[in-house]
Amino acid sequence: MYIGQRIRRKEDLKLITGTGRYVDDINLNGMFYLAILRSNVPHARLKKVNVEDALKLPGVVDVITGLTINVENRPKNFPMAVDEILYAGQPIAAVLAEDRYTAYDALDYISYDYEELPAVIDPEEASKDEVKAVEESSNIAYSKVYKGGNAEKAYEDSEIKIEEKFYISRVYPSPMEPRGLVADYQQDRITVYASTQSPHYMRSYLISAFPDFDFRVIQADVGGAFGSKLFPYAEEYITVYASIKSRRPVKFINTRSEELHSTYHGRGQIHHVKLGASKDGKVNAIIDDLIIDLGAAWHGFYLADISSTLITGPYDIKNAMANIKGVLTNKVPLDQYRGAGRPEAAFVYERMMDILADELRIDPIELRKKNVIKETPYVNPFGLKYDSGNYLDLLNKAEGIYKEMEKNAEELRKQGRKVGVGLSFYVEQNNFGPWESASVRLLANGKVEVIIGAAPHGQGTGTAIAQIVADELGINIDDVSVTWGDTDKISNAFGTYGSRSLTLAGNAALLASRKLKENIIKLVASFLQSDPEEIQYKDGKVFNPKSGKALSLAEIAKMATSNLGGTWNYKAEPTLEATASFGLDNYTFPYGSHIAMVEVDDSGKVRVLDYVAVDDIGLVVNPMLAEGQVEGGIMQGFGEAIMEGIVYDNRGNLLTPSFAEYTIPSPAESFRMKWMYMEEGMSSAPLPAKGIGEGAAIGAPPAIVRAIEKASGRRITTIPVRMEDLI
Repeated sequence: MYIGQRIRRKEDLKLITGTGRYVDDINLNGMFYLAILRSNVPHARLKKVNVEDALKLPGVVDVITGLTINVENRPKNFPMAVDEILYAGQPIAAVLAEDRYTAYDALDYISYDYEELPAVIDPEEASKDEVKAVEESSNIAYSKVYKGGNAEKAYEDSEIKIEEKFYISRVYPSPMEPRGLVADYQQDRITVYASTQSPHYMRSYLISAFPDFDFRVIQADVGGAFGSKLFPYAEEYITVYASIKSRRPVKFINTRSEELHSTYHGRGQIHHVKLGASKDGKVNAIIDDLIIDLGAAWHGFYLADISSTLITGPYDIKNAMANIKGVLTNKVPLDQYRGAGRPEAAFVYERMMDILADELRIDPIELRKKNVIKETPYVNPFGLKYDSGNYLDLLNKAEGIYKEMEKNAEELRKQGRKVGVGLSFYVEQNNFGPWESASVRLLANGKVEVIIGAAPHGQGTGTAIAQIVADELGINIDDVSVTWGDTDKISNAFGTYGSRSLTLAGNAALLASRKLKENIIKLVASFLQSDPEEIQYKDGKVFNPKSGKALSLAEIAKMATSNLGGTWNYKAEPTLEATASFGLDNYTFPYGSHIAMVEVDDSGKVRVLDYVAVDDIGLVVNPMLAEGQVEGGIMQGFGEAIMEGIVYDNRGNLLTPSFAEYTIPSPAESFRMKWMYMEEGMSSAPLPAKGIGEGAAIGAPPAIVRAIEKASGRRITTIPVRMEDLI
């Protein structure tokens, strides 16, 4: 059995030997290169773009301006600014040249005339709707109210009332590989090689924009994404348009500075929270007024919905209300980043739990025990059905770790060191569907190829699905190959996002494997002239117990495929492939706890001394892969808590345009981590797994911030926590 084993990733060999094929490695005959002139002002009336000098430069093929395409939830000035510049970094013109250096050099020969307009930067000011940020439309691009119970009355009737405001900074997803694509024009069909999380979704939105063409999208190797390579970007439309116009292949690759100026930022929320409780610590109500900073488009509004509907977290709070305002500002548009709304919610509800514990002088874990959900399934005030789990059991496990860590911290405090321990407890919503597909093929050599609709890009999903299929077919995992990322290989699919790939694509592969076994049994029954009911499948062989005759998968494949030019003399169809799709009628809800011990020195520098995470994600197919996901998520959560923050000045200029200003964790900031897991909260899928890809990014920030708070003695309501705030 492979499921449950720590199997090394099958897909890594090409990457660690330098034979991976990223978008920038793809070079086609006759290819042109695209460079984009981006606005250096945040808000202005665009009057004229002057391109004549750029067109005179040797090697320049074309300069594109004024391109507009109607795309849902984008402004009229998309993918290029035509009459109004909306943020610093917005495309204004694109140079098409015979080589990359000429294309970028030509940008210096383009100028544009503009009349500067007031920039709207502060989301709270934007919510007043006095100065317009985008095309004279209302700054309030999205509003919604979620209600469960009677939160206002329950709050007013509460013995303890707490109000707090939390600021969660914008962050840049920081993938190793910047965004890029190659568009290859071929008459009425265009092949796009892309660094994407969903080739099928990219295909659908490109067909919508360019309906006269069919598209094949191929996912190249992807150097990280974390949510940032899913939704449509201006540069993708511009590159495809350039390929159509020139009838030549066109390559576009972002520079790192361009990435920070144009890749959709994450987070960017302000929460004004009221919490009502009894004197013994039972929470009666929570009310959240949420402002989400959407930037210069409004496609990221759904992140506020996710945050709001999870604002009660893993706690049995009957009365809740969330008021959402999604506001437009003159910034890079906002969209998902690892966790996508769930880290924001967890930061808020865990901060409020700790603040309430301090207010009542109650042990923070005892407070959580008093409020934690005791039985599942459980429907929260907004109608989300938490599917399964034993929250109290996991919290008890976390308590033991917390107390041991606190004992160690006390010894360090006796030495005069500023050390604190923090705990977070979270529930997350994942497996955003609706479904996923997979095909399983028996090849002519007896090996098995699995094609999945998910589009992993570093998660190790291919290895985990190989484990599932190898177990189901009873074969060696080395005889299973898993491929993905090509819209021509599997017709309909969605991709990789929202911690969905293993549960949905994994179960689709499981069901397809079962269908393939049924096909093979029928085929072998025909080969052996037996009743299909007599045929059995076991350990990669098909046999008839009565006659003792048996065939291996390799023999079956050979019999079905080797008689070139002959006739088919069997009743069964020679079907050596099966396809299945799988979806769940509910989300899955993993949960967990993170415990951190940190030290704050006299300069305000934070160092993590110890860290333990405990998760329940249902069936763990590969603990090594899951552990890697947790460790990566912890480091990203650490970065978000104390290092990473997109900063604009009050005029809308980006002050964090490179990794010199926007700092991310390096190996020097890494620390000892331990991951533990339970398997009590199984999903309802045939393979009862849940997702782990985002849990650590959800649990880490509140645990680390609480530990910093305990070490420094200062209440923290804003992330990232700055060193100067801890001195």
